[in-house]
Amino acid sequence: MRTSNLLAITASSAAVILVACGGGGSSTSTSTPTVSTTISGSAVKGPVSGATVTVKNAGTGAVLGTTTTGTGGTYSLSVPYSGDVVVEVSGGTYTDEATNQSTTLATPLRVVITANGSTVTGVVTPLTTMAYTYAFGTTGTPTAAAFNAMASNVATQFKLTGVNLATTVPTVSGTLNDYGKVLAGVSKYLQTNSVTLSSLVASTLTSAQLTQLSSAFTTAYAAANPGSSVSYTFDGSTLGVSGTGAGGGTGSCGVHVEGTISAAGVSVPLNLDYCITGIAAGSCGSGNASLSQALSGQSGMAGAANLSYSYSATCVANPAATIALH
Repeated sequence: MRTSNLLAITASSAAVILVACGGGGSSTSTSTPTVSTTISGSAVKGPVSGATVTVKNAGTGAVLGTTTTGTGGTYSLSVPYSGDVVVEVSGGTYTDEATNQSTTLATPLRVVITANGSTVTGVVTPLTTMAYTYAFGTTGTPTAAAFNAMASNVATQFKLTGVNLATTVPTVSGTLNDYGKVLAGVSKYLQTNSVTLSSLVASTLTSAQLTQLSSAFTTAYAAANPGSSVSYTFDGSTLGVSGTGAGGGTGSCGVHVEGTISAAGVSVPLNLDYCITGIAAGSCGSGNASLSQALSGQSGMAGAANLSYSYSATCVANPAATIALH
């Protein structure tokens, strides 16, 4: 399990057929009408054209419908369903804001919404995909309620407080809106740090990696949006980790990490305190597999060396991050 900062009831479709048999051998049948929902939205990295849009039942993963995005990344389709759904966008191309080159979408983008039997909006972006990953990992069952909570956290971390990531369309050309400016910053960050889109949105980051991201993204955002003085700190305050089946207990553990980290040829000390919750009571220690998974990403962090961990049943007052294992 890897950690991160960037911090539902599934309704099944109704298709019930009643058959009433009379005494004379005749029968009558009635069927409950299938509820249809029209889902419209956009896929934006820049606008992703020619991508496959797949709508899935969030509870079962069953495909409910597919379509293809238009030249501006827009899509619309009707599905015979009412309940929580995952909208997944794959393939297609977009014009990268940082390079101005036509780029193939190399990793799926996702959003979770509730099909309401009428008309709903589902905007799919790297930020909605981050929220999906942090909320459900690779094995968690998606729900709109859990997604919305995490998406609100992700929006806050990117200084988009009050922006609904799933319904607001980013403006990424001409006069950019705040959402569009953040996506431009994402593109510049990927370019200048040789990071893939998949590694950013489809996998969770350790708190130490998020510390690196804070500085690097602030620089990238300023480069993509000249004149900006916005500073980003991904501080772990809304951290939650799901998806491996570990965690969910009532215990907590204070973890102190020491070592060094090197960047641009300079080595600096690494000295951080985490508070990890959701472990089995009384299991705070190096032998806890959940803790080992939660912290393992740091050992592979670029520039990290000589990392050592110490454990305490009591968390420090102001940890660098609070990690909640689900």
